[in-house]
Amino acid sequence: MIPETHAIPAELGLGEDCYYLVHIFLLIVMKEGHLDSYGYNIHYIHWKGTGPKLLLIHSMGMDGHSMDQLAESMKSDFDILSLTILGHGDSDSPNTELPLDEHAEIMRNICTQLDFKPSVLIGHSVGGMMGMILTAKYPDEYKGLVLVDIAPFEMTGESSRPEPPAFFETEKKAKEWLAERYPGFTPYYVKNRIKYAFKQKDGKLYLKPRGDTVRSGLAIDLWPYVERIRCPVLLLMGVESDLVTPETQKRMEKTVPDIEAVKVEGTGHMIPQDVPEKFEELVKGFLKRIKH
Repeated sequence: MIPETHAIPAELGLGEDCYYLVHIFLLIVMKEGHLDSYGYNIHYIHWKGTGPKLLLIHSMGMDGHSMDQLAESMKSDFDILSLTILGHGDSDSPNTELPLDEHAEIMRNICTQLDFKPSVLIGHSVGGMMGMILTAKYPDEYKGLVLVDIAPFEMTGESSRPEPPAFFETEKKAKEWLAERYPGFTPYYVKNRIKYAFKQKDGKLYLKPRGDTVRSGLAIDLWPYVERIRCPVLLLMGVESDLVTPETQKRMEKTVPDIEAVKVEGTGHMIPQDVPEKFEELVKGFLKRIKH
């Protein structure tokens, strides 16, 4: 029976089963922290549910909060961990060039410390690049891999985008920059970025680190890793993105034994933030066929 102090008003027409589902959902709260990994302070966010484990790794320029909507929606059915990679957000920035395979090991060590294995890894852009490395090297630790608009490609290690302003005088100016830089972001993710991507000082808004110190380490040939992936893979490609070419898609489908490739309408590279509901629908569909 429901404890008297937690009783549900009868007029709501809710039974005990419904109460416990709601109660469990409300108890799963977002916990943030930092852990040391090989000398680097790594920021993580954990929605500690009781279901299968999902590991989220974000794209360049984002942070561990950049898939919050997915995590908040799915936290009652999954145990979800999101990591902020080095050179981004509230994680440390390396002062020397860091090869991507080493960077991926630093992230994996956080999962080891939290006993967060095995999991399905959902990697957006550089997060997916790390995902290809980790699922290839440690097949027993990963039940599946979601690649969000990423596959092996020729990376120069340099950014073609103009540098953002040094600071923004007002939140309105910051929102204008976000609208220009990420025109497809939903209002939820504009608000999310204002909350987590900036720090305030002397009344001004400054962007937190966005990957400049790790970009040079991204130049790596990922095909040798892809050839070793044995877990199921979902490859999502934004219709408006040209990052995964038709030729690369065909090679991925030929190389990976169990892969599903999906073109996502209404978005380019930033699928989780542009079309979060569709993103969640595709992820859930993929997870249903995973043997957890």
